[in-house]
Amino acid sequence: MNYNRSVLRFAPILILALLCSCSKNIETKEAVQAAVMKRLTTVSGLNVDGMDVEIGNLTFKGKEAEAEIVFRAKGSADTMLKMTYKLERNGEEWVVKSTSGGMGGQLPPSHGGPAGANP
Repeated sequence: MNYNRSVLRFAPILILALLCSCSKNIETKEAVQAAVMKRLTTVSGLNVDGMDVEIGNLTFKGKEAEAEIVFRAKGSADTMLKMTYKLERNGEEWVVKSTSGGMGGQLPPSHGGPAGANP
């Protein structure tokens, strides 16, 4: 009887520990890249097939992240555009909250959106 009581007493602690250990670490460059690409393809309407999209500086602060995104014409070394993306953790993924910036060169004609489009 004492054994069963001990097991039942610690069962909730064990379950909680297992649930916490299953949490996915999304504080990675790849997770932020996925959120940015999702934003670019679903919201901005840009043709990302004609661009290389790279993450520059990246910082994480709790449930928020900030990433500098560099856009280049596919295969080019010249920076076309730099944007700062602010992201927020939403469960097991990042979601773009806002963008700012835009310093750089010209977007290529294949980008698919107006020159002032906000990626």
